[in-house]
Amino acid sequence: MIYTSRAWSSILFIVAAIAIGLVSGDAGTTKPAALSMPVLTDWLGDDGIWSPVSIRVGTPPQWVNVFVSTASEETWVVGPGGGCTGSLECEKKRGGIFRSDNSSTWVKASSFALGLDPELGFGGNGDYGFDSIALSEQISVPSQTIAVINTTEYWLGFMGLGITPTNFSAGAIAQNSSNGTPAPNVTNVDQKTFLSSLVETKDLIPSHSYGYTAGAYYRLKHVPSSLTLGGYDANRFTSHNVSFGLDPNLDPVVALNGITVTAKPFSTSTKSTGWSANSATLLGPANAALYTIDSSTPYLWLPESVCSQFEKELGLKYDENVRLYTFDENSSQYETLLNWNLTFDFVIADLPGSSNSVSLSLPYAAFDLELTYPFPNVKSTSQGTKYFPLRKAANDTQYTIGRAFLQETYLVVDYERNNFSLYQAIFTADASTNKRLVDITPPTNSSRANGPTVSISHGAGKGAIIGIAVGASIACLVGVLIVYICVRRRRAVRVAEAKKGTPASPNKTFLEKLGGWFTGSPKAPRPTEIEGTARYPHEAPTDGEIMELPTTAPSELPGSEVEISPYEAAERKFRMNVIAPDGHNPTEPVELQTRSSTEGFYAPKDSDSELEPAPSPRSLPPYSPSHVGQRNTQTTGVSSRSMRTSRASSNLSSPMVISPLTPSHRSPGMPSLFNVAGREQWPLRDEDSDYSDLPYPHGSPQSDTPRSAGDDGAPISVHSPLPSPRSLNWERR
Repeated sequence: MIYTSRAWSSILFIVAAIAIGLVSGDAGTTKPAALSMPVLTDWLGDDGIWSPVSIRVGTPPQWVNVFVSTASEETWVVGPGGGCTGSLECEKKRGGIFRSDNSSTWVKASSFALGLDPELGFGGNGDYGFDSIALSEQISVPSQTIAVINTTEYWLGFMGLGITPTNFSAGAIAQNSSNGTPAPNVTNVDQKTFLSSLVETKDLIPSHSYGYTAGAYYRLKHVPSSLTLGGYDANRFTSHNVSFGLDPNLDPVVALNGITVTAKPFSTSTKSTGWSANSATLLGPANAALYTIDSSTPYLWLPESVCSQFEKELGLKYDENVRLYTFDENSSQYETLLNWNLTFDFVIADLPGSSNSVSLSLPYAAFDLELTYPFPNVKSTSQGTKYFPLRKAANDTQYTIGRAFLQETYLVVDYERNNFSLYQAIFTADASTNKRLVDITPPTNSSRANGPTVSISHGAGKGAIIGIAVGASIACLVGVLIVYICVRRRRAVRVAEAKKGTPASPNKTFLEKLGGWFTGSPKAPRPTEIEGTARYPHEAPTDGEIMELPTTAPSELPGSEVEISPYEAAERKFRMNVIAPDGHNPTEPVELQTRSSTEGFYAPKDSDSELEPAPSPRSLPPYSPSHVGQRNTQTTGVSSRSMRTSRASSNLSSPMVISPLTPSHRSPGMPSLFNVAGREQWPLRDEDSDYSDLPYPHGSPQSDTPRSAGDDGAPISVHSPLPSPRSLNWERR
């Protein structure tokens, strides 16, 4: 079976349409992958210069910039009551203001105490509610727990990376609500966190995990932070195989087994460190303890004994007013520390004293921070206060390693496997664009401690269902359109065949019909046999008389005279003049005397009687050969022998017949009927005959004016034969 290129094009078009539908559906079912959070290019903060992340809250979306919190599950945004009083500069420095009244999807719950690190002094209330949080136009998660903070105690909001759900009881909401009516659909239900919703509800990331580094303003040209959800950015750290376990609250807690400082003084240094080997121990094995890694705070919350060691080795002064180590009254020591070119090495392990540890290095620039207004107890006229981010912890519940440490390290948390890792961060000029995201896939039968086990679904989400539906719809529409066009084209072809009287095509197979529908043109019929039948022929019974129909005498139809063409009439007259000049019947056999044709024609030879002279023959015009340049010495007219050799039989019993289509190699002097009919005069014309009824196929008679002489010098007679007809080339083109 042969299909045309147009048939194959149509088939391929259908296949492509189906493939597009499948791809469209598969686009919605693309497996979850790690997501990189948008990062603001501006650096914000009143206790340092930090790199926040950007989110969109509400409908229509309102852009806000927040810090990352590794210890919280909630999202905090700054509200209009935060003291900016309409100042755009203030709103920008605080990362943007979220106005819940301008969001059509905001559902207010009530005012609650902020649930973040009360051990570290975090307090105050927030106006809680539920609204959508988006990372882009394509990634949006509805009904997220959001706290609007209207205070200056927190300069920016936070994006919590925890996975512990939040539950709002109806009693608590009624107790804290102004009208006592709880918000619908939000009470007595565990509200999933943003990270959990991306996995369990939206199916956008492969697992409950993230990778984060706080960025470093002092590195290169200000390397920003990096937050990857569902995986990590492998281009931002140096890998190793050491991991640690999460605590029962799913917080990243490590054992800090040691801190040492090493000085490599610059040439401008004028003060000696006084250390042996230019290094000093700030925290030894005796003070090893567990510390929570919490990016909500920028400080190192260390035991007071360890803080005293810092004061001794670095010459720090504690400011009771801000409860931090500042350099306002000790500016020279600040310059000394810069010239010492200090490096701090932290030995991190899973448990105190464990040898399964990793050493991470931080330059002094990571701790060279500045307080600015409106930080508590900092004057608005101040140009900023340099400080070292070290806080005295009252007890082990406050032992914390804060955001300053995460400027030089990269944290990867895997809630699925209940572990995390800390790596040395890498800084490149194109860190914000040159990313290598790696997915963290969930293990089989993943479960998390301290809370209900969440079933992680990786089935087809809403996006997948929509993609499949759109793809299938497109494929169906394209198929219906193609069938419609093919049917119309086929009908048009049948109508055209009916008008032309073309017989119907023989029966075809389904695939042949399908090919005809695609091409719109009928296929060449194949040889077919007559269709068979289940009926068998039967002979008539032989016991009866066979009857025949009566017959009639045969009869013939009346005839009529057959009309002859003018050329045939001319030929007959020509034959009469040539063959029967002596009155002999041309249908009878005749034998001519073997005499020269110049002596004329003789009567048949009779051996028993005397020879009688034949009538004088007509004078013939001189013969002119048709071959130019070839002289003919024969001066005779028409040779009787030459006339008979080509047409008459050898026994001379048959009458001579001259064909009207005599070829160019005929006997010299014997013109063809074509030339005879085209001449003005007949070469053997009887003076008494009238040939006026003969037609002139080529127009009016030719003139009798003699033509110019030929190659032999003899004049060309008007009665000479016309040139032979030109030969036509019938070569197939």
